[in-house]
Amino acid sequence: MKSFLVATDFSAPSREAALYAANLAKLFGAEITLLHAYLLPTPVSEVPYVMISVEELQKDNEKLAADLATSLHQQTGVSVKTLVNIGMPADEIVYQSKELSADLVIIGMRGENKAIDKFIGSTTAAVIRKSHIPVLVIPAGNQYNGLSNLTYATDFSYTMNTRCLKTMGLLMKKHPEANLHVVNIQRPGEIMSAEQISGKVWLEPTLEELNHQYHTIENPSVEAGLESFLAKSPSQMLIMVAHKHSWWERLVSGSHTREMVYKAHIPLLVLQDKD
Repeated sequence: MKSFLVATDFSAPSREAALYAANLAKLFGAEITLLHAYLLPTPVSEVPYVMISVEELQKDNEKLAADLATSLHQQTGVSVKTLVNIGMPADEIVYQSKELSADLVIIGMRGENKAIDKFIGSTTAAVIRKSHIPVLVIPAGNQYNGLSNLTYATDFSYTMNTRCLKTMGLLMKKHPEANLHVVNIQRPGEIMSAEQISGKVWLEPTLEELNHQYHTIENPSVEAGLESFLAKSPSQMLIMVAHKHSWWERLVSGSHTREMVYKAHIPLLVLQDKD
């Protein structure tokens, strides 16, 4: 991985995510592009007020981006570029990731239960849904200190393209002592189907060079099952694949994607299998 696109709104959580990204980029020898996408303020009151010009707003945001880039470079030595555009954040993030041929999108996530975070959550969910490259979501309070345990949640879908697991493999190889926990959530009393058994056999060659263990968890809820496993087996990253399959559809139906991002208090890496 040589190019990371890091979305920022200059909040404390997004700055934490940017520092996490910079330390990860240092490990890979990758370059970072900081992207700040913003919307023009819209008057919501009849009370007259002085509105800042577009030029001033752009200049202020560019300075904030430049200051953050300088700070990241001073702390990690990583090369950091900046990009400040007017536009819908999720759309800009996805578009610029394609334009820059980025290998990974990294975005921060604030804590839950605050009204403003519902918008941030929607932006993150939209990026996950629209992106065709891996998306790494960093919840507030996380710092990169290496990876010793990673959890890969899967339904053993053998129809997916194993190339989407490339990023997971690269992370593991950069952390040769790390363990990969391959977790499958089954409904109580449910047994693996012939398709799932075939999928597990089909997946094994992709994982054979990685330190990995298989775990089967019985729980009617994918989210609750993963929460329970992570509580007992702490990991530094949760990995999932976004693809059109029954298990993923169970997860992303309704507001489940946003809930999973909130509940996963560790970084969540979403790999893409959409083509």
